[in-house]
Amino acid sequence: MIILLDVFSILMLSSISGSYSEDDTQHNIEHLKKTDWFQQYLKQQPYRDLLISDKDVRKVIGRLNNKKLAKNPQREAYQRIVTKALQQKFFVSQ
Repeated sequence: MIILLDVFSILMLSSISGSYSEDDTQHNIEHLKKTDWFQQYLKQQPYRDLLISDKDVRKVIGRLNNKKLAKNPQREAYQRIVTKALQQKFFVSQ
């Protein structure tokens, strides 16, 4: 019975936290590549490495709203979210 409750609580937490897939991440990155600020991050090696291989940064990008991002990738909120994720990882790694 306790195991069943544990499994149920894990399922509830995973559904609340939202889900994303690598396909979502790739799709969102393709839209973000259309922006100048994202292109600047791709040109800078430490940030490029984080965008390519860091699972936490990619998770943040994957959780962005696909439909809204497709309509307006230039939205400042996306820049703030991605910049914050990159800076947190960059400063922690140093």
